[in-house]
Amino acid sequence: MEYVSPQKLVIGAVGENLPALRHLVDRVLTWHEMWRQGVYPDDSPWEGIRLSSDEEEKLRCALDEFLKRFSVNLPFFSPRYAAQMLKDPSIPALLGYVAALLLNPNNHAYEGGPATTEMEMEVIGDLLRFMGFGSGWGHLTSGGSLANMEALWAVRDFRKRGIAVFSRGSHYSWKRIASILRVDGYEEIDVDDHYRIDLNHLEDVLRKRNVIFVMANLGTTGVGAIDPIKEIVALRERYGFHLHVDAAYGGYARSVVLEEGYSVLPESAVPWLRKYVYDQLVALKHVDSVTIDPHKHGLAPYGAGAVLYKDQPLRDVILNTAPYTYHKLDKPNIGMWTLEGSRPGASAAAVWLTHKLIPLYQRGFGEILKETMETAREFSSRLKATSHLVPLTEPDLDILCFYDGAPEGKLSVVNERTEKLYKNFSVENPKAPFIFSKFVIAGQPLKCLFPGHLHDVESVTVMRGVLMKPYLREYAGKSYLTELLSLLGANGDSGR
Repeated sequence: MEYVSPQKLVIGAVGENLPALRHLVDRVLTWHEMWRQGVYPDDSPWEGIRLSSDEEEKLRCALDEFLKRFSVNLPFFSPRYAAQMLKDPSIPALLGYVAALLLNPNNHAYEGGPATTEMEMEVIGDLLRFMGFGSGWGHLTSGGSLANMEALWAVRDFRKRGIAVFSRGSHYSWKRIASILRVDGYEEIDVDDHYRIDLNHLEDVLRKRNVIFVMANLGTTGVGAIDPIKEIVALRERYGFHLHVDAAYGGYARSVVLEEGYSVLPESAVPWLRKYVYDQLVALKHVDSVTIDPHKHGLAPYGAGAVLYKDQPLRDVILNTAPYTYHKLDKPNIGMWTLEGSRPGASAAAVWLTHKLIPLYQRGFGEILKETMETAREFSSRLKATSHLVPLTEPDLDILCFYDGAPEGKLSVVNERTEKLYKNFSVENPKAPFIFSKFVIAGQPLKCLFPGHLHDVESVTVMRGVLMKPYLREYAGKSYLTELLSLLGANGDSGR
């Protein structure tokens, strides 16, 4: 298939590719019209079901009301929006999703979605090879939290007894998951000054307790930190736990270290990438299971998460089935091995068509991730060059948190200045030139990340930017990043 620049396969910040999308969606609708008429050619159209002009007008009025209500949404597509993990789905993802949605297949059982079930299995094959697993099992889910829950569920039933551990920087749902599954317990591991899991604390817990499940992050939700996966793999060889990686956000970043055929590029081929990050992306092939979300950096619509297992026994231990589903050995009923029942075939179609146009290596998704990761690093560097703005940590991926340096050293002053920034650069300002979120830090991470400050408050709030749009440094001849830095007071004190 001919190569298309992945950065062109989106609608665009001001809808540059909407004419092309409109034409292609019309092609989808024409195909559906012809296909429906051709399945049973002896069936005649029923005039009684056709909308009259008055009925179509009522439908149009309801749609107009919907669009008016819908207009209160935020511009998630814009380089100016950096608050949450939202970006335009790719054009192939939208086409695949719409085409499948018009039929509404259910990938629980093969007979509910034969084409999209096969697409899902092909997508999982892509992702398994992408991770370096070679073989294994997996499926799509509604999101990362469900994928993580299923992974711990499978390990709990396979290993029977023991606790789960994860860092204090992990997604909030991990404590909820451990509680729901009623594992023997869980322990939160301290973080270091990079917001990564503290290896010394981790090993101390491994020595003292029966740990069956260690979760490492490849992109914490708060700051995008990557845990030292390579070193945790070495610990697994000594302590024998199951190593799961929550790469819901950062999993597609592995594309920057892969070439066609999924072979790993030498470190010298990615000189812009820090060695630490390179080592962790390469080490993914050694872990036992992974959560990855195509609906984040994979450019697919929500919800399209995925869970991947290196070993099939983790699939078989949670096997369950229903007496009313179609059974045939060479036609997989994915729902036999999933926590969820009904699952939209449209998600599988969206990811499948995206992977056909944007490959899972450096020339495809790697181009996008390289740009967003380099943008975060440049943003961090330019913040440090100011007199008052301070990055919370050096970005491992493309999430960056920062705060006003508060020369007084009081964390209460950091909070006051963050609130002023947030009022200007968030949803609280209807005319915000850029939209960020904020991140609250408390407990052990607070002590670790602000060792030189006066801790006169119990929590600190910092600004948080999810810089996953690949256009911040250059778009239509302008630099949004330079504009942002100027507005933040990088050339003065206007951001205070």
